[in-house]
Amino acid sequence: MRSRLLRLLPGIVVSLGFTLWFLTRAHWSELSAALVGVRLEWVLLSVVVLFTEFLIRAARWKLLLWRISPGARFPRLFVATTIGMALNVVLPFRAGDFARPWLGSRETATPMLPLVTVAVIERVFDILGLLSVFLLMLAVLPTEAEAHGELVQNLKLYGSIFGAIGVAGLSTFLLLAAQEDRARALYMRLVGLAPGPVRAKFITLFDGFVGGLSSVRSGEVLVKAGLLSMLHWFNGSLSIYALMRAFDLQLPFAAACFTTVAIALTVALPQAPGFFGVFHVAIEKTLILWGQDPGPAQAFAIVFWGVSFLPVTSVGAFFWWKEGLSASLMRREMESHRPPDGKD
Repeated sequence: MRSRLLRLLPGIVVSLGFTLWFLTRAHWSELSAALVGVRLEWVLLSVVVLFTEFLIRAARWKLLLWRISPGARFPRLFVATTIGMALNVVLPFRAGDFARPWLGSRETATPMLPLVTVAVIERVFDILGLLSVFLLMLAVLPTEAEAHGELVQNLKLYGSIFGAIGVAGLSTFLLLAAQEDRARALYMRLVGLAPGPVRAKFITLFDGFVGGLSSVRSGEVLVKAGLLSMLHWFNGSLSIYALMRAFDLQLPFAAACFTTVAIALTVALPQAPGFFGVFHVAIEKTLILWGQDPGPAQAFAIVFWGVSFLPVTSVGAFFWWKEGLSASLMRREMESHRPPDGKD
């Protein structure tokens, strides 16, 4: 217990520090005026659009389980997905990412290990989706440099560089998925330069990763999963754009894409449960980069935090209660590595 608290402490300190920084620098009069003037119909649309991402995630999960659990039912996977995302909000160390394979195991009567492997592969597809949003941002950036000054120029320059690196990395992944033998031969030549013990570890990592791909090695599945991943991350940008309309922020769609990327990087940082502080400051600074005043930017950060986390946490908590789950049950079954009987 003490070691867990010590690991959690840095995140708590970071979140507390950023929360205090956000609150002490808040422009309360401008912030309040922005909140009073917000258009609720656009906020509701933002909530609805963003919540559909969990439907998309469940659909992608079912697709990736086509070989190891062909009978997996979409409604049950949606319940497991929502609970897992809710646990990510209320528990530290992104516990929901570990709980979701357990929940999937309960629903499909499938051993946890293959589900954990699929969860790792999903992260690769998330990178693909995030990269697609990043490249979309570059495509729809304002053509007039005067629109947002130096920011647009820097995004076009450095964004093209990082985009090329990302495309190269994902191309490598697709090579591994489609041409295992050829990829392994190339990889063996590269790691042959490393010392023996290090080389053995690299080969073990490679074989484990490529072995996990065998559960989804199908050109059709890979393409469909990639398209769903792109849709998922585009959906997030669309939700942000709708919320920008709620605050009457006159920003291009590229700004919503940029904010999507910023959020994805932000939530990956060590922080306390709930994503307090770091999330708010990151959104505020992102909007200020696009020429917005601090007060409206801070109001937007507060509302978007609510849009992002409150609906899914509420629905996930309801499903958790309805399924009769508990922390002790989750811990016991995850430690046993034995999936219980699947649901009828």
